[in-house]
Amino acid sequence: MRGWVLGGMVLLGAWACGGVSLDDAVDEACAGTLAGDLVITEYLNDPVGTDTGQEYVELHNPTRATVDLHGLTLYAARSDGSQERAYLFTSNVPVAAGDYLVLGDVREGSLPAHVDHAYGDALGALGNTGGKLGVRCGERVVDEVQLTAPSKSGVARIYDGRLVPDSAGNDDPERWCDGAGAEDAGPGRGSPGEANAPCDPTLPPNTSTGDAGVVESCVPMGASTARPVVRPRAGDLVITEVMANPRGDDTLGEWVELLAAVPVDLNGLTVGTDSSGTKLEGKTCLSLTAGERVVLARRTDAVLNGGLPQPVATFGVDLRNSGGVVTVRAGDVLIDAAVYGPAEEGVATQVSASMADAKRNDSQDAWCRATEAYGTRGNLGTPGRPNHVCTVGGGTDGGVPDAGASDGGRADAGSADGGRPDAGSTDGGVRADAGTADGGRPDAGTMDGGTTDAGVPANSCIDRSTGKARASRVPDSGSLVLTEFMADPSAVADATGEWVEVLALRDVDLNGVTLSNESGSSTALTSTLCLSLRAGGRAVIARSEDASVNGGLPSVFGTFSFNLANSEGNRMLRLSVEGRLLDAVTWTTAAVPGVSSQVDPTRSDPMRNDLAGSFCPAPTAARYGLGDRGTPGMENRSCAL
Repeated sequence: MRGWVLGGMVLLGAWACGGVSLDDAVDEACAGTLAGDLVITEYLNDPVGTDTGQEYVELHNPTRATVDLHGLTLYAARSDGSQERAYLFTSNVPVAAGDYLVLGDVREGSLPAHVDHAYGDALGALGNTGGKLGVRCGERVVDEVQLTAPSKSGVARIYDGRLVPDSAGNDDPERWCDGAGAEDAGPGRGSPGEANAPCDPTLPPNTSTGDAGVVESCVPMGASTARPVVRPRAGDLVITEVMANPRGDDTLGEWVELLAAVPVDLNGLTVGTDSSGTKLEGKTCLSLTAGERVVLARRTDAVLNGGLPQPVATFGVDLRNSGGVVTVRAGDVLIDAAVYGPAEEGVATQVSASMADAKRNDSQDAWCRATEAYGTRGNLGTPGRPNHVCTVGGGTDGGVPDAGASDGGRADAGSADGGRPDAGSTDGGVRADAGTADGGRPDAGTMDGGTTDAGVPANSCIDRSTGKARASRVPDSGSLVLTEFMADPSAVADATGEWVEVLALRDVDLNGVTLSNESGSSTALTSTLCLSLRAGGRAVIARSEDASVNGGLPSVFGTFSFNLANSEGNRMLRLSVEGRLLDAVTWTTAAVPGVSSQVDPTRSDPMRNDLAGSFCPAPTAARYGLGDRGTPGMENRSCAL
């Protein structure tokens, strides 16, 4: 329950799980690089002739953000770990999201065309028949593989190109093979700097049933032979129009428009919101040419969907009328995301024709209401057709930057305005307000400034179920737990995207609960309605309740006005009510941009969340809204203790 004494027992960076721990020394320069953020996908350990100057190692970045090798160590050793040789990256060597980087044993002269960075003689000679090869930050291993022998000298060893590069999957020697292709296709008959070929090109993809890492295949229209799906990278598909509130039944008439920047297939992609999605599946290739627009809809029948052009696929996720986020993902990779505000009935929200790419559609000014009619019900939009040009400042319904700059812990000037959606209930079950619109979502509480109805007695609130005043269920010691916080969002500015998650261990009302930081800044959650949270429920308290500016958070229970510092120092979050401490956590290290700090699920109580190693960075696969890492309003992922 109690926060640790500053300078004494602390969270040790709040990144202990899967990151810094009491026993895990980490170089400060690479502290934000986690296990799995880089994957070894190819190596040449037995060149023809002398090994000196010819060996290389290929790294792949499977994440959605650039990973810098600064501070990391590339190492090689015998299989038992003995006779290790290592190379420390002392300067910035960025690897862009989805890219490959080749590190070579180049000791003099200019770099060969296939090598991006030289490690010189630091590793000596890699083991020709066995050994270890890895990358780590301090003592934290980012990825490590066992070296195996090629069938003959001069042939690279590659991770099966039919499999999605993965730091766990590449531990299996059976998933590696000799590089194939013409002798002059590349050094060592491999593919340094590029995606690998399948280990057995005679087998169609998906032969290894049950392996989630196998690349999917599809049959092109008019063909009889399957080919691998052309997966889009981030930015290859652009969300250009969203109809969240059509006239008539939303479950029949909702749709999303996508624009292809390059030729891609839609097979295997997931279209959805911050909380759920529909995977687009089918044996036939859902292929798009560069510049082609397609519609994904709730129904394919034009009679039911309001007269849309033929959709290429359907999805089964509800788009919230009160505002939300639409995402397109390839596995864990975010291809594009769009955030929209409260939807006007019968009017689509669209990207200006001049700003239809994955970067410029992040600007709020890129979006505006549609003006052209389509179909049979008088809806406005241009599904499958070019959008019109929005007037300057005309778009306020969507498009929040995917990569807001860090503000160093200082609150950004200004705040978002415009219509704010009603906050939905958290996954612990806030009771629906019978009188609210859009599915009965309760309004979010306000901090410091909420008024009290004259008819509501002190220490009372209006029950959402009965509509009558009742005594507030005041939390006591041990009933609320601080379980997660985002101090430095990347998708949006700190002043609108910071948030804190609270877990209830029994039924309580949050009316009067105060959240404060180490500087003494505090705000109290106030509302005439009972801010009810059932046992096991989680509440998100954020800088903004508007999904169009807060990075696509789920329902926000209330807002706070002070900032969470990004830099190193003695930091603290504290929950209290009526002057009594409910829970507190402290930490000392700088926030990692775009990554929340979360408590391990096994330590979700006010005592054990104080233990060293209880907090860790949200894992790479845990994404919300526009792509930042975290699980706001949902159960946390396990930390690697």
